[in-house]
Amino acid sequence: MRNQPEAAVFTLQPAASETLAALLARIARVAHRHPTTADRLLHTLSVNAFAAGDTAVGVDTLYARFGLLEPRGRALELLPALEQAGALAAAGHFPVQAARVCEALGRIAYQQGEYQLASEQWSRALDLAEVSGHLQAGVAARIGLGQIHYAHADWARGLRQMRDAGEHLAQLGSHGDDSHLAAKLALNIGVGSFETGDLPAAERHFSHGLAAARRGAHRVFEAEAHWHLARAALARQRMDWAVADCRLALDIAVRHGYPWLEAAASRTWTEIALARGDTAAAIRSTRHGLALAQRIQSRAQARQAHLQLAQLLQTEGDAAGALEHLWQHLALQSEIERLSLPARTTLAPPAEDGGAPVTPEELLLHLCGQRQRLATAPPPEAVAELKAASARILGLASVVRWPLGDGGLHTAEQPRYVDLLTRHGAPLALPDAALHPCHAELHGLPGAAQARIEVPLYDGAQLAGALWLVDAHATRAWTRQELLIASQLALLFEAQGS
Repeated sequence: MRNQPEAAVFTLQPAASETLAALLARIARVAHRHPTTADRLLHTLSVNAFAAGDTAVGVDTLYARFGLLEPRGRALELLPALEQAGALAAAGHFPVQAARVCEALGRIAYQQGEYQLASEQWSRALDLAEVSGHLQAGVAARIGLGQIHYAHADWARGLRQMRDAGEHLAQLGSHGDDSHLAAKLALNIGVGSFETGDLPAAERHFSHGLAAARRGAHRVFEAEAHWHLARAALARQRMDWAVADCRLALDIAVRHGYPWLEAAASRTWTEIALARGDTAAAIRSTRHGLALAQRIQSRAQARQAHLQLAQLLQTEGDAAGALEHLWQHLALQSEIERLSLPARTTLAPPAEDGGAPVTPEELLLHLCGQRQRLATAPPPEAVAELKAASARILGLASVVRWPLGDGGLHTAEQPRYVDLLTRHGAPLALPDAALHPCHAELHGLPGAAQARIEVPLYDGAQLAGALWLVDAHATRAWTRQELLIASQLALLFEAQGS
């Protein structure tokens, strides 16, 4: 372990300034022994920065404070401040800081079982990370989106999302070691492997997560690794290993004040107690875990604890008590399912003669079927038809095709934007027009004030321009499916030439 361990929650790559990065590193060292003092220092620093109008420093310090408080079950205290910080980051055109706020808001929503809101926040964080080229926020958002799949028991898809995050984390390696993300990712890949039945891979990744956690002195992930290793030992029916690892997890969680982790490990201790035939200890452990889950408003953990208690009390012959906890379990499950429904549904296009609504995918398929006819139509007519069809498919206010050169984008006038299109080479989702990293260069162009998807257009291997798919509003939460559709639409526009 390093002599001066630095909590990676403060390792913001990049921080708003080198001075802030150095100051956060010093506070991180304080946090290991005196978290309350570190919290006061971060709170004062953040408040003073916002008061002085230094939004970037204020947001980065608030995000560091969130990283300190979240494992201790206090993230909800920061919800109003984070929401206000997100608005300030948008107004000040700070996409990296806005991405961090969205990532934090996603974690708060996830803990409360609000999976749809968490998914929207993490998708927004990913979009902002992509458009600003911020690897750290992008990896964190991808891990979050993988956890959404896990929450719905879609382990295989969640595991694919985690591995995608791992590929991006490998790119981050050249910018410095991020043991915090490495530990978090390894543990999450281990969970996916465990749930899909690959126990050796799960144990391997849990051990990798433990090593990364120890390397960076991330106590919460060290405790989580021991908890997962205890679960794996139970699966192997190695009770001695399970007891040792679960005790380590509980010890670290209690000593450092990590209620979520303590509640999780308490559920596993219940299983250990049952395996030993000690039902009374199992009931005590489950009640303790339930109290912790309720304290931090973790619906998913409380639901699991209620179900465990219902089963335990039923075994003990307490039918009334079991029924009460079963009702609580079902109520929380229903609430989580309700919160997982989409916040908004896209209005379906007009129905065909058969009465079935036409989905965006069906409309796109129909448009692709017109490729040959469009190729023989006069270019202005074909482009106008493509624009109208694109607007209908995605529910857009307008579609703008910018050529590279006369009447469009210029390297002299929009050098950063042309460079961004060239480097990224993939669709860019702008959930908030104010957070475009090239906001100043694009200001005043038609569509620049609205949320949009931007897709580079190519002539062979050369950049030929950009396609803007523009919403009617300044903000819009774009979906992954809409990005795929945008890519296909761009191919149709490219066929018409620049």
